[in-house]
Amino acid sequence: MTHSPFSHNGHAIRAIRQAKGLTVTELSRRVGITPQSLSNIELEHRPGSAHTLNRIALHLGISLAAICRDKIATESAQVFDAAQV
Repeated sequence: MTHSPFSHNGHAIRAIRQAKGLTVTELSRRVGITPQSLSNIELEHRPGSAHTLNRIALHLGISLAAICRDKIATESAQVFDAAQV
């Protein structure tokens, strides 16, 4: 799997989708991908492309940064910790 800030945001997507009362089927239809593709993104089995993640964010009414924020912060902390060893 590619290590990019876009590759590990599934849990945030799922939490936001559920908080908005959307099903996988409904959000995937709006985004233009299959329910299985969205499920794979949410379960972090496959990274979503920047284009797909941007469409997901758009249909959730949030910014792309909101989906990626936790992973970017976690990866930055891991790099910082590794540099101190």
